[in-house]
Amino acid sequence: GIPDAVFTMEEEYLIEGNNQDDYRVFVFETNFPEDKYLKSIEIIPGNYAAVHHVLVNIDDGACAAIDASTPEYGYECESGFCTGEIPQLSAGYTPGMIPPLWNNDVGMLLPAGADISIQMHYAPSPIDQYDQSSVNLFFKEEPVLREVEVTTIVDTQLLIPANEVYEHYVSYEIEEDISLISILPHMHLIGKSWLVYAENNGDTIPIISIPEWDFNWQNFYQPEYMLKLPQGYTLHAYAVYDNTSSNPLNPNNPPQNIPWCDYTTCEMFFLPFSYVPYQEGDENIYLGNSEDLGCTDPSACNYSSEAIIDDGSCGVSDDCGECFIPCCFNTNTNNCDYSVGEQDCEYFWADFDIVSDPEQNIFWNTSCSFGCTDLQACNYNSSATDDDGSCVYIDGICDSCENGIIIDNDADNDGICDGDELEGCTDALACNYNELVTNDDGSCEYAEEYYDCDGICLNDTDNDGICDEIDDCLGEIDECGVCNGNGPEEYYDCDGNCLNDLDGDGICDELECFSVLCEEWYECILGECICLSDIDFDEICDEYDNCVDIFNPDQIDTNNDGIGDECDYSNIEDYLQNRKLIQITDLLGRWINNYIPNQVLLYHYNDGTVIKSFKF
Repeated sequence: GIPDAVFTMEEEYLIEGNNQDDYRVFVFETNFPEDKYLKSIEIIPGNYAAVHHVLVNIDDGACAAIDASTPEYGYECESGFCTGEIPQLSAGYTPGMIPPLWNNDVGMLLPAGADISIQMHYAPSPIDQYDQSSVNLFFKEEPVLREVEVTTIVDTQLLIPANEVYEHYVSYEIEEDISLISILPHMHLIGKSWLVYAENNGDTIPIISIPEWDFNWQNFYQPEYMLKLPQGYTLHAYAVYDNTSSNPLNPNNPPQNIPWCDYTTCEMFFLPFSYVPYQEGDENIYLGNSEDLGCTDPSACNYSSEAIIDDGSCGVSDDCGECFIPCCFNTNTNNCDYSVGEQDCEYFWADFDIVSDPEQNIFWNTSCSFGCTDLQACNYNSSATDDDGSCVYIDGICDSCENGIIIDNDADNDGICDGDELEGCTDALACNYNELVTNDDGSCEYAEEYYDCDGICLNDTDNDGICDEIDDCLGEIDECGVCNGNGPEEYYDCDGNCLNDLDGDGICDELECFSVLCEEWYECILGECICLSDIDFDEICDEYDNCVDIFNPDQIDTNNDGIGDECDYSNIEDYLQNRKLIQITDLLGRWINNYIPNQVLLYHYNDGTVIKSFKF
């Protein structure tokens, strides 16, 4: 079933892989403000392979005090809970164990504010492992009249001689009448058998016999019904151990004397049993699954095909088919009292002959009229003597009752009467949602994807009116059409062509002279060194020209007088007057008719000379 409370270890516990037994106590604070009665306690190991066994103790804070004194989570304890007292074990876990179950008026008390402590025994392991186990609590629903008590028979002086099949015996005197609920024989690897019974003056009450002990199958064993152990009887417990070399489970080879201890390689004589004070009729209280009980007589009116144990509840039907089961009828309350037996009852309904007597069973029907007998039902029938299960009821909201027929005034079953319905859009995601509307008429209108109801983008990072989900560019487009680009490179257009390239050489005019170094009196223009002053346009700077005013690119000076021959034998003015300019072109040979500043021009003369000049 589903537990009423679950407590899990606060953190995973590291089980070191050192091939050593590891015993550790963990404490769960329940913090319940009132007493709780438990129906069962279930242990759920977090690591089934590592958990050897678990003991459960309902603690008053002693374990928590010890835990608080240690820095790590939980505390080490090899024997019990290290509180100095034998714990009252309430439950436990070993491989294959079924949790205890306390039914009927019996329950285990969990006092208000009590802690639940568990002693974990982790088996030796060669590798590191982790565990985070849980405890499930199941609370009683019915009243608890008797609290479960636990007594544990132990003998810490146990010593098993080597090379012997050894029998160990302990007895216990029963001081009051008790009803046994469960018993948990526990031993370790060399265990061979258990035999437990109660005896007094030759009268023997068998309790449990385990002729072939299996360490991996241990349990809280429950008798089918509560088992009475009378005052004055002696409980006899025999445990047999095989400490010989023929025992394949013997941890020692060759065998050695084995003492009592909690370690798997040691041994234990450990016999806790739970009980309640005896009460008359306990022998009839079934301790198994309550669903197993019922009427097993197919001729009875309350026969149960699922019942495997007859609980004496088989009943008979009256003349009208109403089923009556055996009970003590209380004429004052007109109810059955199932706690009173037939021998103590004045009006006991047992079989047809008795229950058909109207003086004995005033509810027995001898004449029948079937229908609805409930005054609160819409179709109540005052003449019906037997209810046939046909009663129908208005829902108290919109239904009305007319002539025994329920009129449904809520066609769509939404809890709002038809006359109060309001048509419209009920989808809160729609643009025209109306919280007052009760009936959706299919008129809901929704925003276009990526937009709100006002047509505004839900996401528009760059505020360009285009929603991010469909925006090809989350940012700005430069003059070249590139998203978040930097525009064209300086001096170039978007296609990589120079904005200015007078000589058409693919090098922008602004970049022509970056790598050109001119001598003194020269200036770089369009990648070429041009004289700062060249009056005669012979491409010889005036500062170096031996005939400044006359075009003499060859700089011939026959008499080496420092004056070029052109200046020696010609009159400058005559020369200039006689030479005629034919045309002016740019570097590409295109005619220039108008003066254009800041470019190189070529002057063509009739004597065949061409003079290059840069005009500002």
